Amino acid sequence: MLATLNLLKTKIAIESERNFKFHCVMSMHESLDSIATAFKIGETFSLKRIVLLQLPPFYKNEERRKRIEEAENLWFKIVYPDPLLREAWKFLLEKIERSCQKTIKKLLNRFDLIIAVSRAIPSEMGEEWFNKVISLDPGVALSNEDARLINRILRRTKGKDRIVILGTAGPKKGLIEGLIAWRYILKSINQDYKLQVTGNIQPNILNRLNVFCQKLGLEDKVLFTGFVSREKRLSLIAKSKLMIYPSHVDAFPYTVLEALNLKTPVVAYDIPALRIYYNNLDGVTLVKESDIEALAQKSVETIENRHVNVETPKIVKTWDDIMDEETSLIKKFVTR
Repeated sequence: MLATLNLLKTKIAIESERNFKFHCVMSMHESLDSIATAFKIGETFSLKRIVLLQLPPFYKNEERRKRIEEAENLWFKIVYPDPLLREAWKFLLEKIERSCQKTIKKLLNRFDLIIAVSRAIPSEMGEEWFNKVISLDPGVALSNEDARLINRILRRTKGKDRIVILGTAGPKKGLIEGLIAWRYILKSINQDYKLQVTGNIQPNILNRLNVFCQKLGLEDKVLFTGFVSREKRLSLIAKSKLMIYPSHVDAFPYTVLEALNLKTPVVAYDIPALRIYYNNLDGVTLVKESDIEALAQKSVETIENRHVNVETPKIVKTWDDIMDEETSLIKKFVTR
């Protein structure tokens, strides 16, 4: 039997009187708490240890690490205007992250099977992990339900509105860079356009972001929608002239997959996850990571282009195919 572990959501109780036979323990995420607990359970009960990586747990490339750190520093500068508080938070989080990554590396080397949801993950981790990690290529697909919903939305969407959507939110996802790029973009396009940002944002952080937008002169040009239903969010993407996607951290960007299926072009940073799966598609433009001016310029070019061809990604796998592949990997591993 497979014992699946996600400490963030699940409490585990093992009843000694049960006659279950466990073959392995599996961590479904790359976070330290999940990996460490899976490792400890495996060690305690002599079980094989498996981990499924949803994102890179660390980055080998120094330039990539630098860009991610710069994005976080920019976020802290906006969200924590008090310099003492900002530096305290940065110091604490950087120290925790360095310690966590060092421990994660040691633990992963003692796992029996490492699965990643895309080829981008071992690519980010470094060459020494290429033969240690088995990559699902990719381990993400549109569900049948999502595909039906997208087709229904496409049928009822009549053209594009004066909307640009920011496909990400958060420190490592380039939210602040997207807002700065939007200021540049508005200098070159029709001022009737608005940038929309979906997803929940904590009230205190949202207040800081609104203040930042005011400083940029964007107070009536950016709409933070908060949480919206899946159908409404997909409808918004379908009506958008463009998706800006300045994320620094990804494995297989599902939001980009949705946008392309909804015939909305995307301008994004040239990071491994985007490069591997979307680089050669019509409607996808990748610019150098952290180059906000290039992000803005290519966005302007896309918005002003009246006939942008958007190519649907040719991903033949279904969720059933992915689950069968993952299950087959685990079965072969535990029975050998």
